Amino acid sequence: MDQARPVIDITCSMVTMSEVADPNRHIREYLSYYLSLSSPPGYAVMIRGPWGIGKTFLIRQILAQLFDDEKAYIYVSLYGVDAPSEIDTAIFAATHPILGSKAAKVVGRALNAGLQFKGIENPITIQDFERRTTGAIYVFDDIERSSMSSDAIFGYINQFVEHSGCRVILVANEAELESSDGYRRKREKLVGQTLEAKSAVRGALSAFLVDVAHAEARDHLRSVENHIVELYEQGEVNNLRVLKQTLWDFERFYQAIEPHHRQHARAMLHILRLLFALSFEIKLGRLNAGQIRGRKDHWITAMMDSNEDAPIKSSFERYKGIDLSDTTLSDELLIELLVNGVIDELLIKRDLDSSAWFLEPADEPSWRTIWHRFERDDGAVVEAIGMLQRELAKLQYRDPGEILHIFGMMLMMTDVNLLEGDRDSVVESAKTYIVALRERGELPPLNANSFMENSRHGAWGGLGFIDVGSEYFREIYGFLDEQRQLASIERLPALAARLMDELGEDPDLFCRRLVGPGGEGSDLIEGPVLREIDPAEFLAAVQHQPALVECQVFQCLASRYNHGALGRELEDELLWAKSLRDAMLKLAEASEPVRRNKLTIFAEWFGQHIPDDSAEAEGAT
Repeated sequence: MDQARPVIDITCSMVTMSEVADPNRHIREYLSYYLSLSSPPGYAVMIRGPWGIGKTFLIRQILAQLFDDEKAYIYVSLYGVDAPSEIDTAIFAATHPILGSKAAKVVGRALNAGLQFKGIENPITIQDFERRTTGAIYVFDDIERSSMSSDAIFGYINQFVEHSGCRVILVANEAELESSDGYRRKREKLVGQTLEAKSAVRGALSAFLVDVAHAEARDHLRSVENHIVELYEQGEVNNLRVLKQTLWDFERFYQAIEPHHRQHARAMLHILRLLFALSFEIKLGRLNAGQIRGRKDHWITAMMDSNEDAPIKSSFERYKGIDLSDTTLSDELLIELLVNGVIDELLIKRDLDSSAWFLEPADEPSWRTIWHRFERDDGAVVEAIGMLQRELAKLQYRDPGEILHIFGMMLMMTDVNLLEGDRDSVVESAKTYIVALRERGELPPLNANSFMENSRHGAWGGLGFIDVGSEYFREIYGFLDEQRQLASIERLPALAARLMDELGEDPDLFCRRLVGPGGEGSDLIEGPVLREIDPAEFLAAVQHQPALVECQVFQCLASRYNHGALGRELEDELLWAKSLRDAMLKLAEASEPVRRNKLTIFAEWFGQHIPDDSAEAEGAT
């Protein structure tokens, strides 16, 4: 291969950035010198640095600046390579890219065997191949990611340096190699210069932004490049992959927000700083979902324990001028975006619209003003406390999440004399309030989807509950749960009547309420509502339905009672199920053969899930 000459000579570096702006200037200048040598240097150059710091990006950039033609050098990754023959194949593929990887493997095997390969050169031998590559420039990347031993790798590469006079650049995370046997001995024979790569974030950031597809997001990111670089350096990230992934996360986030959000420059900068800092911490493994969930409480706990070297404490102290507990973006949203990779547009809109940046003070509920008391004027907080007390007197708040927020804050407010009374009086007030709501039929009952309410892990509405870990809060939470269960039972007669109406009007909804997959309409999965219906009346109503609906209803009952449900959450429906089965079998005996067969089969569908009386008796003894 004819070697292309560098665009520059060794006395005039192309690097125009200052040493401060380009931390890898030493690499650019040395490689410019090394690759321009007219005589075989007799040694390789090692570019070392940790994973993700941008070594590959840097070397490819330097080569593109030094050479007009990519054919002037051969770039080979040893990632996953476990035999010298595979390196041969990779080199041949690089020198003959028109072949494609499959053909390169064939030719590589032919070369290794000293055979001829028709159509490439006729004939071609190993000696021909060596003559073609003598004097070329080789870059071997990802050395530490090869399955070969370092001894084998350096022995292979040494042939290019000693015997063929090639210029060879090695790119590696050398820390992963230094503990292997024989590494130092082989390295000293092969490597004549070692250069430490540093994270060149500014140049990489500019290159990465070219790949941001959304034009408006790209322009916004370019306008705040200095802030991104500052965050990267504050976080000691030293991983350009993490930076690139975070840019993509922000691009997706940016596309999901509304135009009036984007137009608020201060809010957008605030959000970007918070999002990037937490993204860096999560992607580097310094924080996890459990630490993000309830991050303010975790941070306060860590700060109070001077002996605790908590990761969240280090993360909070790493980014000066940024409050990582800021609630503009909720724990829930951050986990969805940065951990689960999910863009939830409704969640994003909810968080931003309810934040101090976009919410008009007059539209903010009083309890939220108190929650955000550090970010609100003193007068607004005092007014909100008085307003909240008047609202509670009117039983204005019914949502369980809001109730827990309010009384959790009231526990805190008695501690700091923002309210009269003590913690015990707050607990009693909470119980009185909850009972009053239930007696008016306004307390939301527990239902089959109650697990969704508990999945917030100490938060609701994007905000964490205050005092969530105290025994007083737990008492309020437990009482609320008990009263909601009682509300569930108290509403069963009315729901049973509704269910019977739906049996004739909408059989699909009838079944979905009893065995649905969850969501709206599936509100009776665990409630023993059928016990409120007379079995004979139910059987008569079902038999008046078309045959398809009749079959659907009994299949529904079979699904409702499988997996032992009658021995657990639907135990109070057991006697009803037995009565219905017995009534069906009795009616079957007096029916014509076709009807008798159907009723018997239908009864067996759900009857097989009814616990045997003898088994129950044995268990009781």
